[in-house]
Amino acid sequence: MARILKFEPAKDTAKKPDFDQVYEENYDKVYKYTYTILLNKEDTEDVVSNTFMAAYAAYDRYDPERASLATWLMRIAHNEAINLVRSAAYSKRSEMPEYYEVPDSSDDSVKGLEDRDSVLYLYSKLSAAEREFLNMRYAMQMKDSEVAETLGLPVKTVNKRYQRLLVKCREILEKR
Repeated sequence: MARILKFEPAKDTAKKPDFDQVYEENYDKVYKYTYTILLNKEDTEDVVSNTFMAAYAAYDRYDPERASLATWLMRIAHNEAINLVRSAAYSKRSEMPEYYEVPDSSDDSVKGLEDRDSVLYLYSKLSAAEREFLNMRYAMQMKDSEVAETLGLPVKTVNKRYQRLLVKCREILEKR
């Protein structure tokens, strides 16, 4: 009896971009995301550096079928930032957010300054996890499914947390 061999076509594997391209396209997102957790420029720079070093070391094991590049990088950044926050050295510090821009005299600039001050005030009243949550949704414009995947939560849980967090934010800003 003849034996018939079946060959399945190879999966359509998209070629992964060069890591330099990954770095260039995602650096700002990772930096902004990390900054909202840590609210400190130097710590953010350290964590972002560690994130990309870890991603580079593991890039050959990255599987695009499991997560998008952005989600994968954010997960690494999240873990790096949370490890720093949990460290004993970090917990001994209490630092307020830094402010770098000097406004000019235009009305738009002053309004922008007031908005930034409100955001910085709000962020100073939220936990690192709450800041991270807001940042994913609004600064990084991640979809609920991406946030859920990054944090390992069901999408419905993500939606409910956003609703509760937005109520808390409104209450904080009203008391200001």
